[in-house]
Amino acid sequence: MPESDISKILTRRFEVPTDLLKPLAAALDVPQQDLLKAAGVLEGKAPPPKSDLTVQLAAQRLGIRSPKNVAAFETLVAVLRDAEKRR
Repeated sequence: MPESDISKILTRRFEVPTDLLKPLAAALDVPQQDLLKAAGVLEGKAPPPKSDLTVQLAAQRLGIRSPKNVAAFETLVAVLRDAEKRR
């Protein structure tokens, strides 16, 4: 994912397309339907995430390896978690 898209997501100027969520669901080892619910794309409540999955492990499973990109991914996850707390 280009850094410009990550920046748009972080500033809430970009809606994540569902086709990006399919490989993300696979990397996170969660059903795609649960991820779509968690993203607000589908109605219903997603089950709580597995606690043994760290952000770093998720980055690794997604093929994110460079320290700069891992840091950007960690920031993105933190922003998304914060947004969920405010819902």
